[in-house]
Amino acid sequence: NMKDKLDENFIKSLVVIALGIVRGKSDPYELVNGAMEYLISNKEKYKDHPNLKAVAVLKMKGLFIDEIRKTKKFTSMTDEKGQDLEIADEKQTDILDKINLSTECNKVFSVIKSMGEKCREILMLAADGLTYKEMAEKIDTPIGTVMSRLANCRKELKGLMST
Repeated sequence: NMKDKLDENFIKSLVVIALGIVRGKSDPYELVNGAMEYLISNKEKYKDHPNLKAVAVLKMKGLFIDEIRKTKKFTSMTDEKGQDLEIADEKQTDILDKINLSTECNKVFSVIKSMGEKCREILMLAADGLTYKEMAEKIDTPIGTVMSRLANCRKELKGLMST
């Protein structure tokens, strides 16, 4: 019986988990109540589920993320140069992804700047989405040369990025 599974000990264990999820940012009891309401209103769906706690935890995490999305519009952070970044966030993890991507892009551009002029030129043309034929016409070079130069420059770039 589902009601037997949703006893006081079950609720207490959810409160402990909810405290870890919210980390003081909101009311853990709201998450527990939301998860319990969800389980009760979907009792037919979950009556034979082997791990109701896992279902409740996923629901609490979802409720918490929804709450953050409603209340947070912008997160202000400082990048490695001490400049303020104001990033609109859908999810907090998106912010870290954007900063990591920005840092990675800056690294790629600085590595490309350190490469020879021919490599810089061919890599930038490739980044613009030009075909081998278009690149060859643009720099007045045979297509075979463009293909081998691009392959060599990509290999060099990959080596420089791994250091």
